[in-house]
Amino acid sequence: MESIDLLSGLSENEKRVLHALVRYPEYSDQRIHSKISMKKSTFSSIKARLRERGYYRKYFVPNFPKLGFELMMVMHMNLNRFTSFDERMRVAGETIKEFQEDFRVISESNKAFNLSISQNLTEFSKNQEEFLKIYSDNRFLTREGVSTVAFPFEISRIRSFMDYEPLIARFCDLEPEEYEDKLTIPTGKVKPVKLTKAEKKVLYGLVKYPEESDTFISEKVEVSRNTVANAKKKFIRNEVCFPKIVPDLEKLGLKLLVFTYRKFNPKTTMKERQEAAHLVRKVLAPHFYLSKNLEGVLISAHTSFEEYNVALDEVMKYYLKHEYITEEPVTYQISISNLNAIKEFNFIDLLLKQLGLTEDDFN
Repeated sequence: MESIDLLSGLSENEKRVLHALVRYPEYSDQRIHSKISMKKSTFSSIKARLRERGYYRKYFVPNFPKLGFELMMVMHMNLNRFTSFDERMRVAGETIKEFQEDFRVISESNKAFNLSISQNLTEFSKNQEEFLKIYSDNRFLTREGVSTVAFPFEISRIRSFMDYEPLIARFCDLEPEEYEDKLTIPTGKVKPVKLTKAEKKVLYGLVKYPEESDTFISEKVEVSRNTVANAKKKFIRNEVCFPKIVPDLEKLGLKLLVFTYRKFNPKTTMKERQEAAHLVRKVLAPHFYLSKNLEGVLISAHTSFEEYNVALDEVMKYYLKHEYITEEPVTYQISISNLNAIKEFNFIDLLLKQLGLTEDDFN
């Protein structure tokens, strides 16, 4: 596909820095500016300027299987368009916000989806039943109701998780990097790590204050600066958590968020699935890409309905040629300017619950 020139307001150096930050979130500043052959002073000033102008935010994401979580749940639904977002929030807003396992909840006028991380299916089901009762009793749902997909980490492939590199690469007319196992949520049997009380505090501090200094975090979580620095190095080395740079989609000029659910043909070969995965990454550039044996979910961002449809046509031609999917995908097309982010990458609540801590432990 052709590159998209949405960053016309940025200089070439600013584009290079933004792409490098997104591509190498685990690298130090020195390593990044060396990687892209840029002077330290130039890199530092551009990075600071991009952050001040709100082009990106930094997160530390827990590596969920290594902390004892078993699965990721995706729930998507069609909403009754004769009910308003404000009405739904008035009735159910506080309840939804209290669901600790949900880390991203997105809603528009007549559609919504949420992403959650659970220790097990029972924990998720408790929230789901409470949610469905409220939404059903108040007729917030259409007849299609709510659909839920479970992705147990042991048998699922999390190809993209808050991964915006292929999207930014298109802006810079670059080939996206290949899928890698490094700094991704692992598949298969994973032995949970054991953390000391101090390490639990540091992990909380990194997730809560991802853009702050070690000194700031040490004061907030009441451990020494050296403890923070050593624990951070250990976490990165052992992939207990990993940094992610998330660009502001609206500031980049993107208009459309697309949620896609697909069912796969079990007869397709692993080679065909791998080819399809790389095509999807290159053409649709999803920042979430989850799959297991017979189904998968994508979340991608686009400049317009037209651009999305062109990209989708290219992917669908491959799917149809190889009989890759068994039926038409379910898609929700959500206007980025009109969406309501009830939760946006909030990992604190589920992390505290899993670590056996509360906010009071830090007051």
